[in-house]
Amino acid sequence: MSGQSLPPLPPPHTRIGVGGVLLRDGRVLVNRAVYRTRFTIPSGYVEAGEGLEPALTREFEEETGMRVDVGPLLVARHKVVSATESDLYLAYLLVDRGGTPEARPPEIAEIRLPTVAEADSALWISELSRLAIRIGARRSGSWPRSAWPGGEVPGLRSETYHPDASRD
Repeated sequence: MSGQSLPPLPPPHTRIGVGGVLLRDGRVLVNRAVYRTRFTIPSGYVEAGEGLEPALTREFEEETGMRVDVGPLLVARHKVVSATESDLYLAYLLVDRGGTPEARPPEIAEIRLPTVAEADSALWISELSRLAIRIGARRSGSWPRSAWPGGEVPGLRSETYHPDASRD
């Protein structure tokens, strides 16, 4: 094909969603959006120009009123929606910074705090959220940072995370 020009590719569009597992005293925070039938871990989409961590902390506070810090990545899921659209979802373990959870209208209809054991088998919680909860309940410790010198440069922080190979 040398010398031949290729037709332009259609512009891909990837939605990036983030969600968080917040554990408190053996319980996990889940909510149900008004447009869903099942509960999920609090989640939302990253806005244009927004980083993963700011998006997750913003979404969590908007949906639950709770403030959190972002910990280790637990689950990554990618699905192709159409020929020009895909959806990437990343779920993280969260660190509780306090507050009392409450459903925040108009988007969130209800919040629950089931035990981790109950959440693991609850069919009223989405399968992907149950997977993130299961993995999050087994994790402990802090999230390691890359030794790369640019690891703490604003805007690059998320790209320098790496999984701790000694855990699940």
